[in-house]
Amino acid sequence: MDVDNRVAYLTARERDVLALLSQGRSDLGIGSALFVTQKTVEFHTRNIFRKLELPTGRSINRRVLAAAIFLQTDAATRTSHD
Repeated sequence: MDVDNRVAYLTARERDVLALLSQGRSDLGIGSALFVTQKTVEFHTRNIFRKLELPTGRSINRRVLAAAIFLQTDAATRTSHD
């Protein structure tokens, strides 16, 4: 499954979390912006990582990978609408 299809499986709230994560916000910062608890953000973040099929491991930063996927998909979406 390609990246665009994986992002399409995210819920609206997961996309909100991913957008804020892509801006470099912490879980606490995301929670404040969305008026949810840090635990709720952690729940959504885990789902994002799972749905995007991101690898696990101590040498992998899944937040960075998720942000990169979001930014690539967002840029491709904007380009296709122009």
